Amino acid sequence: MQHALANASDAVWQAIRSGAHIYVCGDGRRMAPAVRDALTAIHREQTGSDARAAQAWLAACEADGRYQQDVFA
Repeated sequence: MQHALANASDAVWQAIRSGAHIYVCGDGRRMAPAVRDALTAIHREQTGSDARAAQAWLAACEADGRYQQDVFA
């Protein structure tokens, strides 16, 4: 999944900027952290921000209910 996000980073970013919600379902030990990393990498790439700002952005998406996870260990 994270590879698909990276390969479609421009489209993913456009969807997010247009108000898309992100739902992650699956493996909480490997896949979910990798998806988080892919999303913060997309944010850094698209905005020129650093890792701290990208993590703050994702945390804000989570707080707003725009990023949700249903994962298992």
